[in-house]
Amino acid sequence: MIFKLIVPSNLSSLRLIQAFIAEVGILSGFEANLRDIFYLIGEEAFLYVLRMNGDEENFNITINAKIDEDFLTISFLDKGLPFSYERKNSEIEKASLTLMKIHCKNLMWINHGKEGKELQILFQRPQKDITQYELVFSKEKERPSEDILIELFDGKNGYQISQLIYKCYGYTYPNEDLYFPERVEKLNQEGKVISMVAIDKKYNRIIGHYGLERYGMENIAEFGQAVVEPDYRGRKLLYKMRESLEETAKDLKIKGVFSQPVTSHVSSQVVNVKFSAKPCGISFGLVPREFNFKKMEVKSLSERETCLMYYKPFVFEMKNLYIPKKHRKIVEKIYENMGIKTKEGKDIKIFQESVFDAKYNAPWGFGIIDVPKIGFDFKKSLKSTFYQLKLSTQADVFFLNIPLTDCPLDEYISAIEELGFFFCGILPYALNGKDIIRFEYLNTMIDVDRIKVYEDFAKEIFNYSVSMMKESFK
Repeated sequence: MIFKLIVPSNLSSLRLIQAFIAEVGILSGFEANLRDIFYLIGEEAFLYVLRMNGDEENFNITINAKIDEDFLTISFLDKGLPFSYERKNSEIEKASLTLMKIHCKNLMWINHGKEGKELQILFQRPQKDITQYELVFSKEKERPSEDILIELFDGKNGYQISQLIYKCYGYTYPNEDLYFPERVEKLNQEGKVISMVAIDKKYNRIIGHYGLERYGMENIAEFGQAVVEPDYRGRKLLYKMRESLEETAKDLKIKGVFSQPVTSHVSSQVVNVKFSAKPCGISFGLVPREFNFKKMEVKSLSERETCLMYYKPFVFEMKNLYIPKKHRKIVEKIYENMGIKTKEGKDIKIFQESVFDAKYNAPWGFGIIDVPKIGFDFKKSLKSTFYQLKLSTQADVFFLNIPLTDCPLDEYISAIEELGFFFCGILPYALNGKDIIRFEYLNTMIDVDRIKVYEDFAKEIFNYSVSMMKESFK
């Protein structure tokens, strides 16, 4: 279902917008007691859009509401003042979009050029989490058997995976989808996640899980969601599930797989090394220090968790890349360590206008800016896009992903790093099938001395990124 409301850009439209968004929220399945929340979200979003347009007057704002099986998407489109980065970091700006950042799944800012600009808000429609099911538990503790089967998840009994995550992590696991059995089943049915499970055949019960996450990626996929019930540990079930998942990935013609092991300990890094995955980057502060799951209390980490990035190629195509001179040495070493050959790019592609896909991941508290197209306006538009995202979200961490395949980047590096971004790695095929160079901006402090890195080359990437981080602070 799609609904549309067009209103003039003045405060007389406020109550109409609030009523529209509140009713759409209830129609989407949210409980009636959340009507006031949606009413306030409507006010927050509309006033924010008005502030973004400054003193600009006499234009219309179109509010679109789309309800599909999983999400409610609300967007504000206008042809008012283009995105502005010349805004002070005031208390008003810091408080912008507070309710949305708490209740939404994702925020996205889209610059449509001559067609105007758009604020898009994504809400996950209500579903039962694992706490809302009446589940039968054995009165006596089941003794683990030796009859363990490794196989692809059949899409049934997703609640067993949710129970498994709860038993091992309580409610501290970052990916909230795993606490909703219907989401687990639906993501597998749609191929967005491929789950390999370990089953104790004696009890016909899932006691291990390893996921291959695709989420729109065609050429690569991410390993994650790896867990084994405590009583079954020591049987190398994680290794067996990962072996099977790698074979599944190859059957799907995926060109490579990556994973992001944590740095608070090295055991997950060791797994990647044993499977011949190669380090290619680091994500400082990727995992938030706390999670706000419904009906749950979670102890905070002392600071955001940093993750390494490992990549395992299944194909070894020659890469035509425009590697910036400043970071050429480390980038070429990363590719060489992967066994992938590179050469100077050809067929330069510079577009008239850049395309920026700026998103805010609300549950994880970080922003991402992807650059599918680099245009002649890159420097100015990057600054505008980044400041817009930063001022409105106050996120702790921002990632910037730029293709290495389209054009020389040397003239852009200084503009990127003047904004406070620093090099943090590369990832093949990550953006519409293109290899990317990754930059990061920190809006929080990270104690790099606490970070544990297992192997020598990963340490080299880590040390290089830390040196670039310190340079960005000067």
